[in-house]
Amino acid sequence: MRFIYHEKSGAKTLKLEKEQYNHIFKVRREDVKKPLFFRNLQDKNLYMYKVSQIDKKEALCELIKIEKTLTKKPKEFQIAWSVTEPKTVEKTLPFLNELNLKKLIFVYTKFSQRNFKLDFERLKRIVINSCEQCGRIDLMEFEIFNSLEEFLKIYDDIAVVDFSPDKFSSLCGILPKIWLVGCEGGFEKEERKRLEKFIQVGFDSENILRSSSAVAAIASKLLL
Repeated sequence: MRFIYHEKSGAKTLKLEKEQYNHIFKVRREDVKKPLFFRNLQDKNLYMYKVSQIDKKEALCELIKIEKTLTKKPKEFQIAWSVTEPKTVEKTLPFLNELNLKKLIFVYTKFSQRNFKLDFERLKRIVINSCEQCGRIDLMEFEIFNSLEEFLKIYDDIAVVDFSPDKFSSLCGILPKIWLVGCEGGFEKEERKRLEKFIQVGFDSENILRSSSAVAAIASKLLL
């Protein structure tokens, strides 16, 4: 663990209790005599605290030092993903977070099953846990649209990842900001007509990729 997330990091005093207390002192067995490092994932500061009081259920920590973290400017690429099974999203999310994807946009398309509902609080917790492990110091952003039509009213700098003969290598440096990936089966016929005016990209592979594999492949090409 690179640091501990606490939304109030930066305050003079932090209270650790319940699951966070148990994880730090019972699961990880942190030495109460050593400093603990926290981030709030809102600013770029690393906050050092010392444990001032502790009992069987909670601990109080006092701020002793603040360090500013210098980081590179993140790449602006974003991925729009047709809503697919939540379990698939949750498994893919830590990988995208480690790659420093700025924003993940969800779009209900015709092949999305409307009974799939995303729990954004749960997704946020997954991202926070990933940040603690990989060291990322800002939170990935999420956005959701109820239809492709709604999405296209907001975004137009788009590349469509579909079954296209044009490969990533043929783009010659033209890299749109938003990369739209369909769910299993790609896009419906009428949706493809609406997307014809945008750059179309396929993969140089003989195999059909799952939706999550396509998202992971695009993220790797753009962000690494």
